[in-house]
Amino acid sequence: GETETGLTIFWPDDGLDTGPILLQKRVPIGPDDTLGSLYFGQLFPLGVEAMVESVDLVRRGETPRIEQDETQATYEGWCKDEDSQIDWQRPAEQIYNLVRGSNPRPGAHTTHHGEMIRLFDSELLPPGPDIEPGTVTSVSDEGFEVAASGGGLRVKRVQVPGQRKVAAGEWSTSVGLQAGDLLGR
Repeated sequence: GETETGLTIFWPDDGLDTGPILLQKRVPIGPDDTLGSLYFGQLFPLGVEAMVESVDLVRRGETPRIEQDETQATYEGWCKDEDSQIDWQRPAEQIYNLVRGSNPRPGAHTTHHGEMIRLFDSELLPPGPDIEPGTVTSVSDEGFEVAASGGGLRVKRVQVPGQRKVAAGEWSTSVGLQAGDLLGR
């Protein structure tokens, strides 16, 4: 749900991301960006530019050393499976953001008939009829839709353990997913 992210070039010290700041850059997060689209489309290229700019600052002797405000510091570790499990009782927008933030890895996950399924590429849907969260409401060649609190998701790409990512419609056909199926149970 954040609307902005960025990167920081640090002066190295003994900690992890704890040294004084040399340079910071910010980028907006669009409403449909994923971790992958942000990293590959914005942050990686911006990081290359920031490194060149930092080297230039060092070469010119114009090197700020901005101390970090440790009261504002947080550390976000690697996203793990326990961080990306879908709770269909949560608001649809939170689930959508979880899918976006877990794409391309590790993938937000739920279960279908007890089997894990990872969700990628989804679309937030507006509120519809009052249906139990986690209920598959429709299945098509384009994917499947799932009810959540205050809306739903259209899932477009999935992955099951040990297999490659596939179009959600293809997976739905292969496992016989139907409207009325419950995910997460």
